[in-house]
Amino acid sequence: MKASLIISVYKDVEALEAILRSLECQTELDFEVIVAQDAKVNCFNEAITAFIQKGYKITLLQQEDDGFQKNKILNRAIVASTTEKLIFIDGDCVLHPAFIEKHLECLKPNSFCAGKRVDVDQKTSLKMRKGEMVTPTFFQLLFNGSNRIEETFRFLIPFKGNSKTSLLGCNMSWNKADLIKLNGFDEDYVNPGYGEDVDIEFRAELLGLQKINTRYRTIQYHLFHERPQREDQVVLSHILFCRKRENGNYRCKNGIVKEQSK
Repeated sequence: MKASLIISVYKDVEALEAILRSLECQTELDFEVIVAQDAKVNCFNEAITAFIQKGYKITLLQQEDDGFQKNKILNRAIVASTTEKLIFIDGDCVLHPAFIEKHLECLKPNSFCAGKRVDVDQKTSLKMRKGEMVTPTFFQLLFNGSNRIEETFRFLIPFKGNSKTSLLGCNMSWNKADLIKLNGFDEDYVNPGYGEDVDIEFRAELLGLQKINTRYRTIQYHLFHERPQREDQVVLSHILFCRKRENGNYRCKNGIVKEQSK
């Protein structure tokens, strides 16, 4: 297989079902799926079984629901993956048909890819969740008041603008060997909203990896949901990141391999 698609999830069954429907429409179908659930609740079994029956390879990883431990389950997914190219998305992001194809096209040796997302409005999101549509058109998003709809524009050539675009954990791809060198994601980050993607981006650049901007190529649709207040948690993660940044180490100690005692 050409790629592993790693989907970070919690308990949103409808959203995962919407993602799986979009995977059936991909222009590149030679991939495996790893559902990385930061919980241990068997709510996805029916959706996963139906996907397997259609001939797709999909694995479910789970861990105890012990607060925000996204990086821990992502590290387990890295180890469990069977391909060299790993694509990461969040469990509320539905994919454009060319999403996997474009990530594979853009990801080169000694690099990682950073894409963006469209924030889909509530009305359109509900239709996607219910299976009334797989992916929306530009005009549906426009008339229903979605945000960042410019991210639906598809460029057939590489986008050269704003090379400093920040990495989003919901739309990125890596070479597995590079993630191993970085020791994966830093599991010291136990608060959502900041750090899990900022940290690995900083360390990747320390390692000398090139960030490739895949905006307008790896298109995804972020389903509407209420956003909890996370300001206090973001502050804590930012303080942690600043301290780690001062150390200047590209390899984290609390990652795939636990190195604190060394």
